[in-house]
Amino acid sequence: MAQQATPPATAPASEDIIVTAQRRETTVREVPFSMAAFGGEQLRTQQVFSPAALVQQIPGITINTADKSLSIVAIRGNVSTFRTATLDTPVAYFMDDVYYVFNNDLNANFYDIQRVEVLRGPQGTLFGRNVVGGAISVVTNNPVMKDDYFGEVTAGNGGYLRTEGMLNTTLVDDKLAARISFSTEHSDGLINTPNQSGHYGQTDGYAMRGKLLFKPSDRLKIILAGDYSYTSGNGGAIQLGIGGNQTIPATFGNFTDARWTNNDYARSPYTQRLRGGYLRGDLDLLGGTLTAITGYRMNDSHAINDDVPTGTVTPVFDRRQDVRNRSFTQELRFASAPNRLSYVVGAYFLSADVSTTNTFNYSPLPGSATGGAIRPNPGITNIVRVQNGDVRSIAVFGEATFKVTEKLALVAGGRFTSDRKNITYHAYSNSDPGAIAAFGFPGEVNAAGGKTWDAFTPRFTVKYEPVRKVNLYATFARGFKSGGFVDNAYRNPTIPLEPEKARNIEIGAKTRLIDNKLDFNVSIFDQKTNNLQNFSGAGGIAHTYNGTLQMRGLEMESVFRPTPALRFSANYTHLAGRYTSLRDPLVNVDYSGNPAKFAPRDAFTIGASYALALPSGATLTPQADFSYSARISTDDANTLRLYPNLYDKTEGKTLNARLTFEAPSKRWQINAWVKNLTNNYQIVNADDITSFLAVPGRGATYWKIFTNQPRTFGLTFSLHP
Repeated sequence: MAQQATPPATAPASEDIIVTAQRRETTVREVPFSMAAFGGEQLRTQQVFSPAALVQQIPGITINTADKSLSIVAIRGNVSTFRTATLDTPVAYFMDDVYYVFNNDLNANFYDIQRVEVLRGPQGTLFGRNVVGGAISVVTNNPVMKDDYFGEVTAGNGGYLRTEGMLNTTLVDDKLAARISFSTEHSDGLINTPNQSGHYGQTDGYAMRGKLLFKPSDRLKIILAGDYSYTSGNGGAIQLGIGGNQTIPATFGNFTDARWTNNDYARSPYTQRLRGGYLRGDLDLLGGTLTAITGYRMNDSHAINDDVPTGTVTPVFDRRQDVRNRSFTQELRFASAPNRLSYVVGAYFLSADVSTTNTFNYSPLPGSATGGAIRPNPGITNIVRVQNGDVRSIAVFGEATFKVTEKLALVAGGRFTSDRKNITYHAYSNSDPGAIAAFGFPGEVNAAGGKTWDAFTPRFTVKYEPVRKVNLYATFARGFKSGGFVDNAYRNPTIPLEPEKARNIEIGAKTRLIDNKLDFNVSIFDQKTNNLQNFSGAGGIAHTYNGTLQMRGLEMESVFRPTPALRFSANYTHLAGRYTSLRDPLVNVDYSGNPAKFAPRDAFTIGASYALALPSGATLTPQADFSYSARISTDDANTLRLYPNLYDKTEGKTLNARLTFEAPSKRWQINAWVKNLTNNYQIVNADDITSFLAVPGRGATYWKIFTNQPRTFGLTFSLHP
């Protein structure tokens, strides 16, 4: 269903966003499952420049990229916190229909965007990679047969400076056009670091994209695209949280327990280089469209984090990750012309090589759970884990829609997926030649293995339009995420986790009412994920196991336009999810019945804008939006709730405001904006790290917490013909 963001003053109030979630162009209102869609101008006006910023637009989802080695994305409670070479994410990320393999690819920037589609629930039938939780699809602007340009500069507090530009030109009339776009971004950071110069959150990055459009005939369109981006910086919005009212131990060093403050002495630098390209052809054939997309992606990244950010000179847990992945994708599909019987059929191939090197430097404080088993701070115990994964996936898919009557249609589709995954694994220590019992490390480990998983995932839908612009639907769908190989406490690293399998039942309505003034969409769903792939650090040892997640909920979006100048939006999500089966075999604890992680029970966004026409012909548009999310669970044991000083801070309350002046010529705009106007402090994730600092169960608890950003404000100037 559609989440309609507030448009800029220049956009028609009732303009539909055209999407391709069903592999043919339709409006969001015609798509028979829950989804949100945003136009590029809408995102730019609301300062949404990255996937993480989407959380302010869509209630009930989580996108956290504060840890640059791991992006945490959750839709309907389906989330992955793995750093591994062969496990897929439950929420897939696509750029121009090309699948991004590794989860830290979500550090990518938004620029020259046509639209973003967020699909909720299993997307195993038509949408690229087979997934269980949902998909984020970013579509960039293609060249057009005309000369055009766009430029934008944004400046804000904390040394924030962002630029974006685009140049489009015709090289051969009606045959060949080119488009070049770029963005740059700099910030000094807003997270205080009293023990080092500068701030956490400091970042520098640039990105560029080039596209060629070739139309050799009226029936054939070819797009050749390439992109490159590089980002570097220091840390993110990460700090140490202290559960309850506790005295800070002297062993914590020069430690300040304050909001948006990281006490590390050591920097947490990161770099990421993303690049790739694709070749796409669309041929009008037999009344339909034959589409071929060949894509290649590369990701090289390096990140250093202190996962236990106390004020000691030597980090308590220095974790380093190097990622190198290369992926090739090929998709071929045919979409018939719309008719009483219309259909889409296709095939998909993925070949990916992913290498991850994780280096762990442990230096626990005296009195921690490790006792005297390993060197106390400032001594270091080292373990290195290298995984090289090889993934090959093939799939065939199809979906047909049959119009029984003008008002009633039946939809049936399915996808067969076969995933082959191989792994080579090497774990060793640079500090200890033998076993390290405190972390379950048996000594140097070399292993290799592989396995194939097959699945058929169907989808059945009934669509009914009782009156014009009122669309009702009921859908049954299955999703699949293949198994993979993980470091299960360094033991049996080639024994895989079982594949996830999801079942979703959903009913909904998508409507446009009151003479096109009101859009109201609602869905109710019941989704169950079997063999949920779960990660845990319980007992101080990283390990994985399978469980079962049951999620039920309601998703509602609405936009009301009482006049062409005035616009209101209101969106609400209710999630009631729990683990019906979740037992941790390492610590022998049953978490069944606990609430799903990263799934606020209630969340909503509201917004309003008014385009005031000035006598000069200029337009002045004040806009405001507010988002709320209830408190969340962030760990299997749901123990954060025992410490209200932290748990209550997981409640989100964010107010944003903008004032846009558009010149009478419509060629330029100035936008004054402020985000998190009330400076609300929110914890978006928390990991229990007590065992590195104290003995668990003796009253003291400590958490590595990820937070939002403090108040930001600035000005944006944009120019176009």
